[in-house]
Amino acid sequence: MVRPRRFKTSSLNAIKPKRDLISELPVEIKDRILECLPTRDAAKTALLSTHWNDVWLQHGRLAFDLKFLQSVQQKRCQDDDGRTLVNIINNILFFRAGPVKKFTLQIRTSIDPKPQQCDFDKWCLFLSRNGVEELYISLASYVEEYKLPFCLLSCRTIKQLIVRSLFIYLPVNAVGIFSNVTSLAFFAVKFKRSVHGIASSISIPKLEKLALELCDGINKFEISPPKLEILSVIDSIKDVVESRWLAPHLKAIKTLWLCGFSLKCMDVSMFSTAINLQVMKLYELSFGFGKQLAVAMQLVQKCPNLCELGIMANESGRRDDKEAASRLLEDPKGCFSIQELKMLNTIKIESFSESALKMLFMKILLSKSPSLEKVVIMKSWDMNASEVSKVLRKLECFPRASPNAQIVSTGNNYETMREDWLDTHGFSLS
Repeated sequence: MVRPRRFKTSSLNAIKPKRDLISELPVEIKDRILECLPTRDAAKTALLSTHWNDVWLQHGRLAFDLKFLQSVQQKRCQDDDGRTLVNIINNILFFRAGPVKKFTLQIRTSIDPKPQQCDFDKWCLFLSRNGVEELYISLASYVEEYKLPFCLLSCRTIKQLIVRSLFIYLPVNAVGIFSNVTSLAFFAVKFKRSVHGIASSISIPKLEKLALELCDGINKFEISPPKLEILSVIDSIKDVVESRWLAPHLKAIKTLWLCGFSLKCMDVSMFSTAINLQVMKLYELSFGFGKQLAVAMQLVQKCPNLCELGIMANESGRRDDKEAASRLLEDPKGCFSIQELKMLNTIKIESFSESALKMLFMKILLSKSPSLEKVVIMKSWDMNASEVSKVLRKLECFPRASPNAQIVSTGNNYETMREDWLDTHGFSLS
C-alpha cells in the first residue's frame, strides 16, 4: 500500500502566488508612474486591479495631445468600435474622482467628426470647476473658429495658460479675468472686443510671463500687469498703432523678446526708458533691412541696464535695402552713433556669417560695451571651419571697450533661441 506523500511546509509556501509589489506601492508613487505614461496607456492601468482603478480615477494630469489623437485614429482604422474622439474624452474627463490639475488638448482638422464648440464648452466648464491649474489648448481649424469660453477667462485656479488657434472675446473692464494666472501664452489667437469700438482694460495682478506669437488685434488686449517680468511679442505687431501697445510695458519688464518683422513697424520715439530691462532677444533680425537695424539699436539705447543681448540673424533683404543698411551703419551721425552700453556683459548671435553688415554691427557693439565679458557666435549652418576661423580673426582685430571681452564660436554647446523659447513659454517657436 502506497502511503500518501507529505509535502513540507516550505514546499507549500513555495507554490503560493507571489505578492504584487507594484500594486502595494504608495498612491503617490503610482500616480507618478501614471504621469510618465501617455494618457491612453495610463487609462489601461485601471484594468489591472481596483487599486489601480482608484489611482487612475484620481489622476489629475490628462494629455489629449497629438500622440493621443494619433493612437485613436490608428485604432479606428484597425477596429472601428463606433466611438468618436468626443466620446473618449467625455468618458475619461467626466469620470474624474479628483481635481484635474493639468490638462492638454491638441486637436487638428483631420479628425472626423471634429469636436463642436458645445463639446469644447462642456470640457472647459468641467475643468474650471475642478481645480485646473495648467492648461494647454490647441484647436487648429481652417473651417470653424473656436472661441475660448468665458469660464476659463474667469477661472480662479488657473496659473498657467497656453492657447493656440482660437479667438477670445474680451469683456469691457471685466473684473477677475485671469486673476491668478502667472504665465500666459497666445499663439495664432484673435482678440476681439465684446463691444464694438471699446477697448478692454484688464488687470492681471499676478502675471509674470506673457507671450504673443502670430496674434491678431493685440491692441484690443489692453492689460495692466504690475508684476510682469518677461514679455515676448513675435509677429504680432503689424503697424505703428499696434506698436503703441508695447510702450507702457517697457517700464517694468526685465526680459523682452521681439522679432525683426515687428521692429520695422515701430516708432521707438513713443517708448519711455526701459529702466528694468536686462535681457533682450531679437528673433530673425534681418541685417539687410535698415529699418530693422535702426529700431533695434534705438531700443538698445532705451535700456541703460541691459546685460544680455541675443540675436537670431536672418539673411533676407534686397540689394538696395542692404546698401541703405550699410550707409546707416557707417553714418557717424546716425542712430548707430550711440552712447556706451555700460551694463552689457553678454552678446550672443545665432546664424552668424561673414557679411559686411554683421561685422560692422559687431564692431560698433564691441567698441561701446565697457563691461562686456563674452561674445558667443553660433555660426550659420553653411559655414565651414576655415570660414569660422576667418570671422573670429577679424572680430579679434576690432577695438574693444572692455579688456575682458572674450569671443567664442560654438556649434551646439549653447542653448539656441528656439530651445530657450520652449523652456520659457512651454510651446515651440514657429
